[in-house]
Amino acid sequence: MSESLESRSSSAGVTFPPTMWSRVRLAIAENEPGADRALDELCRAYERPVLVFILRKGHEPDAAEDLKQAFFEHLLAKNAFADTSGLKVKLRAFLITKLQSFLIDRHRHDMAAKRGAGQIARMADLSETQAILADPVDNHTPILAFQRQWMETIAANAMKQLCEDYTQRGHASLFTALAPFITGNAETSLADLSARLGRPEGTLKSDISRLRVRCQNLIREQIAATLDDPTPEAITAELRDLMGG
Repeated sequence: MSESLESRSSSAGVTFPPTMWSRVRLAIAENEPGADRALDELCRAYERPVLVFILRKGHEPDAAEDLKQAFFEHLLAKNAFADTSGLKVKLRAFLITKLQSFLIDRHRHDMAAKRGAGQIARMADLSETQAILADPVDNHTPILAFQRQWMETIAANAMKQLCEDYTQRGHASLFTALAPFITGNAETSLADLSARLGRPEGTLKSDISRLRVRCQNLIREQIAATLDDPTPEAITAELRDLMGG
C-alpha cells in the first residue's frame, strides 16, 4: 500500500476517511507498519459504546474501565481478523462480537481461578445462574445500549467536526448559538436568538438548514468510515439500523 497509515488517520483519532475500516483491515492482513496503531485509534473512537455495553452487563464502573482497556489490548495482541478474512464486516458488528466473546472468556477464566485448580470450568459444572453469566442467552438490553451509544458517538463526532469547521472560519460563537437547534436542546426561540445576535430570522433559518445538512453529511461520512464497503445504500441501511428503523 503506497499511502502510509499515518497520513490516512486523523490526529484526533475520531475522524477517518470513508474507507478507513477496510484499509485498516487490509493493512493488518498485509502486516503493514502502523496498522496496529491505526486499528487502535479507529476502535477507540468508539470506546464509549464498548464501555456502556460492559456496564450494562453488570460490571462496576472501575471494573468496566479495566475490562474496556483489557479488551482493546486483547484485540491488538490476538489475530482479530482470523475469522473475518474475505468477509464484509462492519466495525460495529466486529467490535460487539469480539467484545461478547472476550467477556465470556474473561468470566470463565475468573470462575476457574475461583475454583482454585486453575482449570477452566465446564458449562456442566456451573450453576444455572453462573451458566447464564458465562454464556448469556439474552443480550437485548446491553446490545440496544451499545447501539444507542454508537449512534450518539457518531453524532457527537459529526458535531465536533462541525464546531472545528466553524471555529476555523471564525464563526465559533455562531455555531454555539445554532448547535442547540440541531441537537434539539434549544432553550430559546429563534426570535430571541435573532434579537440577541442582531441577525434576521430568515438568515438564521438558512444558517440552521445549512448546518443540519452539513451535520447529516458528516454523520454519513462517520458511518462510512465504519463499513467495509461504504456504498450509499449500505450507509443508508446502517443509519436506518442505528435509528431503529
